[in-house]
Amino acid sequence: MLSSVLPERMPYVITRLAHALKPGGKILFRDYGRHDLSQLRFKKGHCLFDNFYVRGDGTRVYFFTKDEIHNIFTSAGLNEIQNVRDKRLQVNRRKKVAMQRVWIQAKYQKPEQHS
Repeated sequence: MLSSVLPERMPYVITRLAHALKPGGKILFRDYGRHDLSQLRFKKGHCLFDNFYVRGDGTRVYFFTKDEIHNIFTSAGLNEIQNVRDKRLQVNRRKKVAMQRVWIQAKYQKPEQHS
């Protein structure tokens, strides 16, 4: 998950993935979106910096916007096929709790090589 990588390293990670793809190859992406319930539940002291948090177990998580994903992937030379904010209301019937979940879902493709 890209969300666990330090934000300043994310472009490097995607550039490496893009380099490893064959021409025409695709990257399917789905990760946390900004204002997801899990982001809103973080308590003080868990925010490392803007939209980048540390969980109680020490794992890190970043919450993306569509624009951030677009910039990271297109800067790596990939073409955007899809980039959507997937917002869903999930209901836990047993606990009687409604939860607003937000993800960014995207598809990017390495351009075909033409000789």
